[in-house]
Amino acid sequence: MTHRWKRTASVVGVLLVLVLAVSGLAGCNSPKASKLTKVTVRFTWKNKGEYAPLYLALDKGYYKAEGLDVTFAEGSGAQTALKTLASGQDQVVYGPAVAAAQAVSSDIPVKVIALYTPKVPMGVISFPDVKLSTPKDLEGKKIATSVGETFTDLLPSFAQLNNVDLNKITRVQMDNSARTAQFLNHKVDVMSVYLNNELPELEKTAGVKFNVLNIADFGMNLPGAAFISSNDYIKNNPKVLQGLLRATAKGFADAQKNPEDAATAMLKYWQTSVSKDIITAQVKATVGALGSYSGQPLGYNDQDLWTKALDLMMNTKAIKVKKDLSAYYTNDLLTK
Repeated sequence: MTHRWKRTASVVGVLLVLVLAVSGLAGCNSPKASKLTKVTVRFTWKNKGEYAPLYLALDKGYYKAEGLDVTFAEGSGAQTALKTLASGQDQVVYGPAVAAAQAVSSDIPVKVIALYTPKVPMGVISFPDVKLSTPKDLEGKKIATSVGETFTDLLPSFAQLNNVDLNKITRVQMDNSARTAQFLNHKVDVMSVYLNNELPELEKTAGVKFNVLNIADFGMNLPGAAFISSNDYIKNNPKVLQGLLRATAKGFADAQKNPEDAATAMLKYWQTSVSKDIITAQVKATVGALGSYSGQPLGYNDQDLWTKALDLMMNTKAIKVKKDLSAYYTNDLLTK
């Protein structure tokens, strides 16, 4: 009896060892047990509701499922972020593709790897008592500008495109954080905003509906929010970037279905006084501006769009050199 018990115990012990070994192997092959690749995504500006779909992807573990340890970092202007990217300090930048186009034309080795909003959702606003219905109405007005702010860089091109005399516009340069206060206190007549970010928040703060001049309605059809990476990182880490884009696409898809979930996710990571309903409105405006091309994955770079945008930038002197399209973007990292 004792001998039989010992033999049974021995068999059980062997089986237990095998089970533990198999479990250990399974654990080693699981995403959680694998070493995650660190990726820093640098925004070109401070946190805003536009970024909520990315935070939703982070909160739901979509990046981790792709083997990525993603960190989001705020920025202080597109050109600064892109130069940092090119130097290898960050792996990816999320910001306006038009800024990337300017950087590429200036020989900065970066490239758009996914374009989410084909038209930059940007406009100029004024209070109801300040006339603003056409670009010509900017003449005689004071506009708040800021170093690194996208429309500040585009203003000369916008003026040229619409036959606006730039000398008749008073440009008041100030820190970006001061622009809003100066505008709300009627110290300046107009200011530029992202229609999917600042506009919902400012209208709630002021309690009015502003006059809005959408620059896309007046010829400035330029590519908007995009993921941008350096040429070196694209060459050496294609799998990492493919995983980043797949996970982000899931975040956008979920945000489209439930914008409130995206706002809730972002508030877990962002200490802010901005209310959830404002962030939800920003998310709705952001996902409403997403590009969609039949049979193509989210983030697809359309050749015709890029050709027209670069021609416009050349004609308005926003860039001095137009390179081959392959220098500006790639679709090779997008997967369906």
